[in-house]
Amino acid sequence: MEEEELAEDISLGSNTFQCSGCGAALKYKPGTTSLHCDYCGADTEIDVQAVDEVVELDFKEYAHDLEEFNIKATKVVSCRKCGAESTFGENMKSMDCPYCSQPLIEEDIHEERLIQPSYLLPFGFSDDEVNGHLSSWLRKRWFAPNKLKKRALCSDKVQGVYFPCWTYDANTTTSYTGERGTNYTVTVGSGKNRRTVVRTRWTYCSGRVKLFFDDVMVPASNMIQSTVLKKIENWDMKNLVEADNRFLSGFITEKYVLNLQQGFDRAKAIMAPEIDRAIRRDIGGDHQRISSQNTTYIGVKFKLILLPVYMSSYTYKNKLYHFFVNGRTGRITGDRPYSVIKIVSAIVCGLAAIAAIWIWLQENGYLN
Repeated sequence: MEEEELAEDISLGSNTFQCSGCGAALKYKPGTTSLHCDYCGADTEIDVQAVDEVVELDFKEYAHDLEEFNIKATKVVSCRKCGAESTFGENMKSMDCPYCSQPLIEEDIHEERLIQPSYLLPFGFSDDEVNGHLSSWLRKRWFAPNKLKKRALCSDKVQGVYFPCWTYDANTTTSYTGERGTNYTVTVGSGKNRRTVVRTRWTYCSGRVKLFFDDVMVPASNMIQSTVLKKIENWDMKNLVEADNRFLSGFITEKYVLNLQQGFDRAKAIMAPEIDRAIRRDIGGDHQRISSQNTTYIGVKFKLILLPVYMSSYTYKNKLYHFFVNGRTGRITGDRPYSVIKIVSAIVCGLAAIAAIWIWLQENGYLN
């Protein structure tokens, strides 16, 4: 079966890849299809499996008998401070939590049985290149404190994290009842009070709409908020590769927190507004009221994918701030403090400019 084939030895973070030359641990080299040895500099090519056709898995079969499919024991480390759970290669013996910078320790490692990802997007550039993207982003933060740039760019907390994401396909059929509102005009009043007003005539209607949803994306992480992901999205899904531990080597992989069913529940919430708009189009008229609706989801397919994000955390005045960088495009979002001095100075300069303009206008007779 296709699901069984996908289960071939891709247990997240459980493998260590060694250099054939010196025996040191290899790490994936972002932007390439190679594993790199930091000790002797040797590169080992990854035999990338081209994705001719993305395979979607059957939601109903998985939900009915999860144990029969792509489930494997996976080593997971939990952060004692923020509770984030991640998987990582055994060659990473020392690391910090990417969300709160708390050191992660070996005693907090345990095993869980998890659905394995089918595909991933490899990192497109290295963590050494992140500072270039950060510097460009910080230059546009006019009201940030002067010390912010130096503090953020000197941070050694930049970490590459693969975060999990469910995608769902579904054919939907929605039966509804409602009312169609049609505008008409009437003349009311008399004499000077005579006027035309718009009124609405409501008629009962019912019907059925069908929609197909393709790759509805649901982040399976509770640590990276959906609002953050929207700010750095535009993932080049056409470049997905089959999940392979060699691309994960040297990086953290976050464990999914939303399970398969919870993810689909969120996918339904994403689909709901589009279904609502389709119903209103079907009702027609000038106004629409939806009294009831019932949606059936048919032929639901899904896949679990991993997307690359660089995270940088730093402390400024005893408060922790984060940057999130799309590991493919370099698009950035993040928290930052504001400089009260800069804001006050900008206000003062603005008021001074207004005062200068007012004086000039008065002296030249424009305000007389």
